[in-house]
Amino acid sequence: MLVIIHSGQTGVERGAHRAAITAGLSLAGFMPLDRRDELGPIPPDIAELLTPCFDRGPRPAVRANIALASGVLLVVPNGKTPEKFTAMSAVMQGIRSSRCPSFIADPQTNLDDVASWARSLPETSGSTRVMVTGPRGTRWPEGEAIARRLVSAIAMSQ
Repeated sequence: MLVIIHSGQTGVERGAHRAAITAGLSLAGFMPLDRRDELGPIPPDIAELLTPCFDRGPRPAVRANIALASGVLLVVPNGKTPEKFTAMSAVMQGIRSSRCPSFIADPQTNLDDVASWARSLPETSGSTRVMVTGPRGTRWPEGEAIARRLVSAIAMSQ
């Protein structure tokens, strides 16, 4: 069973959420304790599928989701410079410290490549959990549509 993990933020994560719903995939993840994104409260239809993260420190929901994931799909405007956005530096650091398999995707990513990567991830406890993250919608509006396309390709390849 494939599970898409995210923290409920706008942009890339919302695109992944919507694609997973459309494809009938399971959703999970930790969201900020205050249940908010950069625009205000996370919409109820998204928040109801996520768990508030009680951890402390910088970006606790991101760290908790990386720990939960079989792999992390980082969707950015340019795959050659994923750390251009401040939050993506924290994601990259979390990936490195956890040694979680990762794939950096951008608008030019071949859909077959990302689907093949997702199929290669280990299944544990009956599921493969792909965390999908990237810049928020206020920083990269196109990210939502790109994440939808990538998650749809992963779903179709399962």
